[in-house]
Amino acid sequence: MINVYQRQATAFRNEMRTSCAALVGIVQGIMSDGHLNDAEIRFLKSWLTGAETVALTWPGTVINAQVENILADGLVTEEERSHLAETLRQLVGGKLDEIADAGFVTELPIDRLEGIEIPNKLFCFTGDFVFGPRKLCEQAIETRGGAISGVSKKLHYLVVGGLGSAEWKHGSFGTKIEKAIQHKEAGVPLFIVHEDTWAASLHG
Repeated sequence: MINVYQRQATAFRNEMRTSCAALVGIVQGIMSDGHLNDAEIRFLKSWLTGAETVALTWPGTVINAQVENILADGLVTEEERSHLAETLRQLVGGKLDEIADAGFVTELPIDRLEGIEIPNKLFCFTGDFVFGPRKLCEQAIETRGGAISGVSKKLHYLVVGGLGSAEWKHGSFGTKIEKAIQHKEAGVPLFIVHEDTWAASLHG
């Protein structure tokens, strides 16, 4: 099983590096003056729509979902602008690519699913997210008919943030992930999914 996860991790890191490289150029132009206006956010959405391969690979998947979420109500708040700008600065600064190279998130026991259901399902979030603060991630679930829960036998999905967590770098999966693994080993139909899989489901 470990070898399977290692192969998946290697393939996933390669996908992430390619996606990061494709995004960096366009984001550098957008963030060149240090500011992010509404027109630039809409341009980024238009570019991602035309660059389907990038938009379907982490971190493009998450950034695309973040932009869609921001534009959904036709109003860009300063909080939303700030979160997106910080994500884009991390991308240009190489932080997201460094995470892809380190692989400490992708080496976790992630279930690679084609898609996930949100309505009437229970979600729990762990780690730090490209999409934004955990509260924003939870709101994205609740507005689509899902609910937030702790890790229990009733939980459907534990979503792992693409930015990881400091403790994961030192070999500890974290309490939530370890508890979820125990439930899975006991036969509980619970899935541990990466942020990119979760973000892709927001398009549905």
